[in-house]
Parts: sequence; C-alpha cells; structure tokens
Amino acid sequence: MSQLTPGDYDALVNGVRLHYTIRGSGPALIAHSGGPGMDARGWDDFARIDEFVTVLALHPRGSGLSDPAPGDAYGLSDYAADVEALRLHLGLSQPILMGWSHGGMVAQQFAFTYPDSLSKLILFDTSAYFGEFLGDVEGAVKEFKDQPWFEESFAALKKEWAGEYQTDDDLAQLWAHEMKFYFKRFDARAQAYHQRTKDLPLRIAPLKRFNEREAPVMDLRPRLKDIRAPTQVIVGRHDFITNVAMAEEMVKHIPNARLEIFEDSGHFAHIEEPGKFHQVVKQFVFEAT
Repeated sequence: MSQLTPGDYDALVNGVRLHYTIRGSGPALIAHSGGPGMDARGWDDFARIDEFVTVLALHPRGSGLSDPAPGDAYGLSDYAADVEALRLHLGLSQPILMGWSHGGMVAQQFAFTYPDSLSKLILFDTSAYFGEFLGDVEGAVKEFKDQPWFEESFAALKKEWAGEYQTDDDLAQLWAHEMKFYFKRFDARAQAYHQRTKDLPLRIAPLKRFNEREAPVMDLRPRLKDIRAPTQVIVGRHDFITNVAMAEEMVKHIPNARLEIFEDSGHFAHIEEPGKFHQVVKQFVFEAT
C-alpha cells in the first residue's frame, strides 16, 4: 500500500480536479460524502475514526473544494469512476469505502462495478431505491411541529423539494433551515454541529441533476447481488429521508451485509451517537473476514 501522508491534496481525475483530505493512520478508508453537492467538510471530525483508519475525505466532483464536472456529468457511474481513478492514482490496493447518504449510493455503484477494488463497504444512511420506501416524509417531520423553528424550516424543506432555488447561495440558505429535521432532536450537540457547518458551500448543479433525472428512476437492487465485499449498513432509527426500511432492503439484497440501527439518531449518527459510530466502524474494520 502507498504511504498516505496527512494533508490536503488535489488530483486531476477523469478530466476533473478533485480535492481530498488525508487524516489519521491505519487501513485506508475512502469517505464519500452526500448531497450530491454537499461539502465533504460536513463529515466534521468523523467521530474520531481517524484514530484507527487513514481517512481519505473526497470532495466529489462539483462539490466542496473540487471543480465542477463538464457536461453535467453527475451520474452515479461518474462518481464511482472518480473513486476508482483516485484509488489508482494513490496506488491503493483494496481500501475500505464508506458512503454517506448520496455517497452511499455512489458506494454501492462502485462496489458492484469494481468488485475487486475494495476490501469492505460501509453504507451509512443511504438507499438503493426510493419508491414505496420513502413513505410520508412530510408527516415524519411534523413531529417537530412544536419547535419554534418548525414553520421556517418546513417552508425551506418544501422549497428545496420543489426545486425553488436558483443559485448555490439560495440552496445553502434553505439547507441551513431544513437541516434541523435531519436529527432526532435538534439539541445542543446538533445545534453546535449546525453552527460549525451551516456556512459550508452547497452546489445546485449536481443536486438538480440527481433530483430531476436519477432519483425518480434509481433502482440499484438488481446489482446488489454482485457486491462481494463484506458490508456494514448503518441507519438512524429517526432518519426520515433514508429510513430503516431502505436499509433493510439493502441488507436483503447484498450477500454479506449486516445492519446496525442507531436508536437515538436521525441522518447524522456520527454526530448524534459518535461513541457508538466509532465503535461500530472500528469493530467492522478489524473484524476478520
């Protein structure tokens, strides 16, 4: 394996300049963030998993500190090809891949497209298919209706779903409000994270492409049987957008997969239950296969 030195780097990958950060020590773990269009710094401190793995936090094409993709090339296969190209660029044999939210969809695509290019797979608050599993998302957030911020955040959520934004700044302002629904409780821990990350840039181009062209027809389930890597699926019990039913469906179709439900989390288990997240990932990483 190549020696990975902590720091910030850029690489020209598939015609796009990608930014990535290396931190920690131990087996290599590529972390693919979500959105799409979210800044990879939203991983925050990774619940300190960099104490036992070398984290490569990738800023996906069109997001964070990476450049936009030419020709609106923001499909799952484009992102997966970037992971493979970065792996080869760094001389990594079979890293661990962890994908969060949309990044978990990319990770599934990667795992069945390049089955020999990873050792283990972590799918974190994500889905292979929406369909009937999406459920009543508006009803799910109404459990927050007694919160003083509910009306403003609910209005922002509906605008984002309807695509009522024109610029990156428009989207960032909506997300700063709607993010509150993505936690089980918008308590002091969640508020501190919100304060640290609410000003990170968001990019509308990849999100619009996914929402309008890919999400409505996405169904990765027929290919999940081709994933050979041991797989840890993580989901927050109170995640309203990629819920427990979606996690169970992935486990049903991936041959060597197991599920861990975080009972006190929404979409941010690494923030809401960092100790458990740290332990679950550590146990999976070092477990013999």
